[in-house]
Amino acid sequence: MEYDITMIRQKMLSGYIQKARPLETVIHVTGKVALITGGTSGLGFCCALRLLQGGANAVIASFSDAEAEVALPLLAEAGFGPERVRFFKCDVTNEADVEAMVKFTADTFGSVDILVTSAGIWSYAHIYDMPEEEFLRVINVNLNGTFRTAKHVSRYMVSHGVKGKMVFVSSDCYTIPFPVFGGYAHYAASKGGIVALATELAKELKRFDITVNTVAPGPMATPGGKTNQMARGLTDEQVGILAAENRIAQVDRNPDTDAVALAVYMMCTDLADSINGDCILADKGMTHNALYRQPAIQEYPPKEEN
Repeated sequence: MEYDITMIRQKMLSGYIQKARPLETVIHVTGKVALITGGTSGLGFCCALRLLQGGANAVIASFSDAEAEVALPLLAEAGFGPERVRFFKCDVTNEADVEAMVKFTADTFGSVDILVTSAGIWSYAHIYDMPEEEFLRVINVNLNGTFRTAKHVSRYMVSHGVKGKMVFVSSDCYTIPFPVFGGYAHYAASKGGIVALATELAKELKRFDITVNTVAPGPMATPGGKTNQMARGLTDEQVGILAAENRIAQVDRNPDTDAVALAVYMMCTDLADSINGDCILADKGMTHNALYRQPAIQEYPPKEEN
């Protein structure tokens, strides 16, 4: 029988058409239940808003009642009341809190289909000045908190047969040092650890049809960023040096927080079905040195002579 490539091509392309789901079904997350840690402020709030707009019900979690008192009324004004979004107070450094948060989400909305881990803290300190307790504090919230949350969400998803999606918020600082003279060793270590954690969990959970990815933004304009402080325990002199270094002119424009939230949202949808164990850099090219400007050498703090 003669090999007919035209017939084979026609059959394959016809199969593509038949298998292609309507685009609206892969863009939206209608009927899904999302859990967003750090969801009462900054990027986490924007992610929650987009997931709600996409049709999901959501639990926004944080350690702050005060943040929730601001976030929930704003979401209600946007059309998402308590029938669609609820708050759970959770300290991600406390495993009992995390376990209770996952149970609350499942009990309230009937499932946990999507996890976004946006809870995070940071501060400034050079490694040679950094108190050990500050290093461990940042690691415990950012990296260990992500581990605790993923542990209990994956346990729920596996036991209930949920083909879920997990998206961990990392940062491009794990691969591109920031600020210009550093001061983020603890934060970068925690965010790099999150990327490695996601890669391993993607392999571990793939057999359950659970995908795990990270989104790594650059600096953003968030309430947390506006109130970021020097590490606890630094001397006035150490704080002064860091402050001078941080006054160097900004080399890039901060990515819009909602633009990053859209990247996170996309990773929570079926649009990302083929992506697993990956890190999406949502920093408008900063990692690739695609910057708006480079600081002139005259802008750098002068080096003191010994």
